[in-house]
Amino acid sequence: MFSRYLSVLFMLFICIGLAAQLPPAAEQDSIGTDYSPLSDIAVSQLHEMLAEAHLNPEALSFEKDWDLSTRQKSAWHLNALQKPLSGIAQVGDLRRVCALKNDAAIAEMANHFASIAWGSPDAIEVYAEAYFAYLSLFDAKVKKPKDLFKFWETVLQSLSGEMAALRSELGNARMDSLTAFYYNAFAESEDADKYKLLLNQKGLPNPDNLNTDALEGIFADINYEFLYLSALKYYAASQVMKQGAAKFLYTNRKPLVKRSKHGVMIIGTVVADTYDVCEIKALANSPLCLLIDPAGNDIYEMNLNTGKDNYSYLLIDYSGDDTYRNTQPGGMFSSIAGHGISYDIKGDDTYLTDDFAFSSLLGLNLHVDYAGSDIYRSGLFSQGAAMQGISMLVDYAGNDTYTATTMAQGMGSVRGVGALLDYSGADVYQLGGKYTHAPLMPDDYRSMGQGMGFGMRPDFAGGLGLLYDKTGNDKYLGGVYAQGVGYWYATGVLIDEAGNDVYNAVYYPQGSGIHLACGFLYDGSGNDTYYSRNGPGQGAGHDWGVGALIDNSGNDAYSIHGGNGLGLSNSVGIFVDKQGDDRYERNEAQNYGNGALARSTGSIGLFLDMGGKDSYPDSTKADNKTWQKGSYGIGRDIDLNAALTVAAEEATGEDPLVAADAPIAEVFAAASEWEVGSAVKRVKEARKVLAARSEEALPYILDNKLNSKSGLDYRALEAFLKDVPAFKADLFGLVEDADSLKAKTAMSLIAGVGDSTLIVPIRKHLAAKRYTTACISLLGSIKSTESIRVLSSYANHPSERYRYIAARSLLQIGSEEAISALKTMNQDESFLVQALIRNIPEKKP
Repeated sequence: MFSRYLSVLFMLFICIGLAAQLPPAAEQDSIGTDYSPLSDIAVSQLHEMLAEAHLNPEALSFEKDWDLSTRQKSAWHLNALQKPLSGIAQVGDLRRVCALKNDAAIAEMANHFASIAWGSPDAIEVYAEAYFAYLSLFDAKVKKPKDLFKFWETVLQSLSGEMAALRSELGNARMDSLTAFYYNAFAESEDADKYKLLLNQKGLPNPDNLNTDALEGIFADINYEFLYLSALKYYAASQVMKQGAAKFLYTNRKPLVKRSKHGVMIIGTVVADTYDVCEIKALANSPLCLLIDPAGNDIYEMNLNTGKDNYSYLLIDYSGDDTYRNTQPGGMFSSIAGHGISYDIKGDDTYLTDDFAFSSLLGLNLHVDYAGSDIYRSGLFSQGAAMQGISMLVDYAGNDTYTATTMAQGMGSVRGVGALLDYSGADVYQLGGKYTHAPLMPDDYRSMGQGMGFGMRPDFAGGLGLLYDKTGNDKYLGGVYAQGVGYWYATGVLIDEAGNDVYNAVYYPQGSGIHLACGFLYDGSGNDTYYSRNGPGQGAGHDWGVGALIDNSGNDAYSIHGGNGLGLSNSVGIFVDKQGDDRYERNEAQNYGNGALARSTGSIGLFLDMGGKDSYPDSTKADNKTWQKGSYGIGRDIDLNAALTVAAEEATGEDPLVAADAPIAEVFAAASEWEVGSAVKRVKEARKVLAARSEEALPYILDNKLNSKSGLDYRALEAFLKDVPAFKADLFGLVEDADSLKAKTAMSLIAGVGDSTLIVPIRKHLAAKRYTTACISLLGSIKSTESIRVLSSYANHPSERYRYIAARSLLQIGSEEAISALKTMNQDESFLVQALIRNIPEKKP
């Protein structure tokens, strides 16, 4: 059993080694285009409209990055800002990633969000391999409920090195300073006394003493590799625990409590339990790291967070109408320098929390509610809010109500992705009620959410805020800044795939990019109503911004004072309604395609209605008509009857098999799909076809797929090598290719089948100081004396990274000679190396 476990971990280590070598990508382009918000016909129409104003398509991509002092800009956001149509395509990527409703899909989402926030390479294999490793361990070790404690201790110990390294690289003092800045940056002035008290209670320094350069220095030392790889592994472990713990019959009459060095672990009863410091005394002076409740209408009033004293928590509630209640900022569903995951499987639940609930700083915060009509009520920076982390609030079913004050419901700030994802039900999203937006709108509430990216002007760029709702007749109620809005080098996205929806806001709403930022709203189907008392909005950009609203189908009504394809202050605004009998209500000079002159140059505003019998407030706009307004504002109503139709229902049965004579590119695409659920048979059959047509497949693969960054492509290549051994000779011809990704992929594939002759090119690369991390990792697959000798040469290398990877490769080889060489490193100062050596498994007699 252990050898299987170690082999799985070795493949995980190979993935880590390769990930460390790969450069960050500006965007993930491996996702299919079926979910693109704009069809080719729509794009062609926009190009024709630009031509009406004597502009070419590249005109949209004029320079918008004008504050060169702003730091922490990401390639993903800059791509959307500089190239608006490419930014809309990135919204299509988000639609594709968020579409599926299952546990594996959450891993895919987290993987994609990491690429957006941190430029992280594809590492989905880390989740898959860790899942099977933990599953094997669970099956071997857990036979009764109490065994769950020991299993979880083993999981936490396996991840403690990465999380400790993340914190140690920053140091306690700088981590405290960053935490204080985090609370202070989002707290409102009305709450100054509240947060002064909070910082004192937590022993945090005065954030006013942290200047921009010092903060940038902290940001620069954050190890995102440790962050996102440990997050994927922790999520995999949580899935194993959720599935495995559900199989037991729980007969304990009172909660089982165990203290561990990682925190308090609890297994509840099948009746109504209350979890607080009064009922569970151990929680008075130790954090919670595990809570499993099998049933009952429970009350949760303890702290559920990560911070100074703990780097993780996991809560699983299997059944019951539960109440989660905590009145402290960050007291519940909060991750700081750690990972917090919670699952509520069944019941109509109530979540009553304060500020910083369902939020993350330097970690993953994930909550999944699987069923029931739920109530969520929180304060600011909540319900899917993140900075330098990933926060995901996921609700799969029920008519849910979400209420928060501000900066919530999909809020992403500096290098963060905050997402709220709801998959069914007639839901209500409401923001406001506490903080007004003086002096601009002193009598209206500032909402800043429902898919909002927020940067800290002028110092730091923002992140991605995403609100995704798949089905249901939903209501979105906001104030100033709401419903797909970006502010200061950030991106906000609201995606609603289906339902008769109502969007209501006050200012800067519904697909608005404000001050060098992007805002996108996409609605897939339904008879929708869009209202805002003021603009710019509904597809508007202001001050070097980009805003877009795209409605795919339905008979819709639009009302706004300044919008529907409006470019202000050298910005781009795009509005597209693809089909339906629509009603445009406001007779406003800046509506329906308008570009305003500013700074002695222009803006671009595009309005396109592609079909239906539409109603306009004046005769200058009408069906089958084109008009121009402002500097470069173009409007067009044309009946094309070719709108995109997106199926909202989930796939049923097995996916269709690829034809045996299909183009080889189509066959490979099927072979590289995610091999789960309804796609299992399709993927297996496609791989058989690929092997049967190997003479045709080989040149295609060599020309197109060895430099792919897609983890799914890599799996297909592994299967092809197994079925077509002759492929290995071609791979050897690429191990020194000028394309670094080709070379590393070729070596990794060869290593997967354990060919000892791979050591020759590996030594060449190491001598030239190329691909060092990947090569040291790959040596673990070569069980030879020469491999051990090369690895031993790194035992005293000044780089902790190299020493640690060499140590784990020696452990992977596992021979007496390799273990002996590994033990010579027992004086290494690195915690990672020390922890590895101290946990060398005992050989069974």
